[in-house]
Amino acid sequence: MPTYPAPARLLWDTGGLWSLMTLEAAWQRGLALEPISAAQVASGGLEGARLLVVPGGWSSRKKKALGGQGSQAISEFIRQGGVYLGFCGGAGLALSVDDGLGLVPLDRASGAQRLPGISGPVMIAPPPEAQAHPLWQQAEPLASWPVWWPGQFNEPHHPGVTVLARYHGPTEDMRLSGPPQDPATLWGQPAVIEARLGRGRLLLSYPHLDTPGEKAAGLALERLWRAWLGPEAQAPPKPPPRTPSPALGRLAARCADLWDQGQALDLWQPRHPSMPLWQRGARGLEFWELARLSKALALWAEDDSADGELEAALEPLLAHGEAVLQAQADILAGQEPEADGAEILAAWFPRPRRTGGDWASARDMMEKALLRLLWDASRD
Repeated sequence: MPTYPAPARLLWDTGGLWSLMTLEAAWQRGLALEPISAAQVASGGLEGARLLVVPGGWSSRKKKALGGQGSQAISEFIRQGGVYLGFCGGAGLALSVDDGLGLVPLDRASGAQRLPGISGPVMIAPPPEAQAHPLWQQAEPLASWPVWWPGQFNEPHHPGVTVLARYHGPTEDMRLSGPPQDPATLWGQPAVIEARLGRGRLLLSYPHLDTPGEKAAGLALERLWRAWLGPEAQAPPKPPPRTPSPALGRLAARCADLWDQGQALDLWQPRHPSMPLWQRGARGLEFWELARLSKALALWAEDDSADGELEAALEPLLAHGEAVLQAQADILAGQEPEADGAEILAAWFPRPRRTGGDWASARDMMEKALLRLLWDASRD
């Protein structure tokens, strides 16, 4: 069985952009974190670990990737004393819902309680009983932490579930998308919870403490790491190779060009360095993920050994991306798009807000290729 030296492991599969963000946020603060696949989790990859981090992304896809054996491995890991840290979709994966693992006796809020279109920084406050928790120690009584279209917890009524943070109010940079809604419905609701399972614990957070470049959120993340891992919390990873792949660099530049074309069509605009702002209905998250993953691949690939396979997977996206962007712009402007662009748009992004066809294949290949590169780098 391969060895996994880091005490903190990151469940990589199906996270895509969110997995990359979590890894970057941890590494920016010099926190030890090593990506691991769902298959590795299922085959004993949590042996010797003390912390499992599960990033954002669709919880249903994470559950499917883990399968029964991986899901059981996570449950046993926690029961035997491990810590589970879940952000957004990773938090949802732990809940007692259809797409969750049932690790915490709590489900999601729904209906009028839910405010799914919120993004950007919001004010977060600890309840009095949580102020001594490592999440808050030596911190201000209020914090500005980013959320990116979060789900929401129901109010917990189980003695084993504790609220560590509640939504407190808006900031000037907070944004709401979708039908008009009153953000006041969110204030006072649980934002971060902690639960016990056997000898271990779970900390579930809809605020993205794992957003790169966020000072207050990053400090909270570091406090948790130090509380859970002690002296092993910090272990700076190996830097990327000095001579990145020229071929993958050219592919990444073409992906970046697609992003720029979408911006020129007013589909999206700059906002936070880690998360731009796009029009409702535009597939900004997916095109941003394409740009970010391809850039990371170019950074970590030391040679061109993987460029042929990746180029073949990305070519349909690069060949038809401009037409798909134009089709989105036409639809959002209330105009009839060209038939070819509209057809490819529907194939790549079937409703409701899923991905398919060439787009899903290319994303999955990029995700797996990047995991291999990061895995190899951590062992050189």
